[in-house]
Amino acid sequence: MDVTNEAGDVPEALRLPSAAELLATTRHDRTPAGSGDAEPDPNLLPCGRDPEAVLEHAAAGESDEHERSCPECQALLRDHSVLDQVTREWAELPVPVPDDLGVRVMRLVRAELHTGRLLPLGEPDEQLTLTESAAARTLRAAVDAEPGVQARSCRIRPYENRAGAAVPGPVTVRLSVGVPYGEPIHALADRLRERVRRAASERLGLEVAKVDVDVVGLESAAGDREANR
Repeated sequence: MDVTNEAGDVPEALRLPSAAELLATTRHDRTPAGSGDAEPDPNLLPCGRDPEAVLEHAAAGESDEHERSCPECQALLRDHSVLDQVTREWAELPVPVPDDLGVRVMRLVRAELHTGRLLPLGEPDEQLTLTESAAARTLRAAVDAEPGVQARSCRIRPYENRAGAAVPGPVTVRLSVGVPYGEPIHALADRLRERVRRAASERLGLEVAKVDVDVVGLESAAGDREANR
């Protein structure tokens, strides 16, 4: 049957594709839709499958025909099987426990309790910290410089980000002090706050957002103590 048109050409609807066209079509089918000439996704296997999905399907016994016959998928499953076996063997190896492990742990705990928390200093990308105990000694000394005042304790809480991690920023200070009997406490507390802020800024490079003052004792004035002797 003659299927040519008047010009002697085969109509497009009846023309068989050439080998080059078939090869191009096959390559197109293997390429994810919309990928074009984009670089291959490094998170996918060469065959285009998601490794996590391949592993999940195999674990659930739901691998499809492609995953059962694909060399890349099968190589992934073999490598994962070897890794899983090695991990299990390592987990069963005995781990020697030093006889002085308890002593070491308690030494570290005491050291941590003694130094307190680490206070980040400087810029966010800098690795610079100061122990809470060292900063507290400086601030207590500044408080003790106020006539008649005795610093009892000083706790410093670092600035924290949304994740709860300590980062550079304004800290919060809580003081417990003994003050002279008869001294106006409100005015004295304001002076102590100013001393703490100035010492933190000038000596430690710390910005203080808040200073809480707990008056835990009323001390007799020096003159009164001498008269009572």
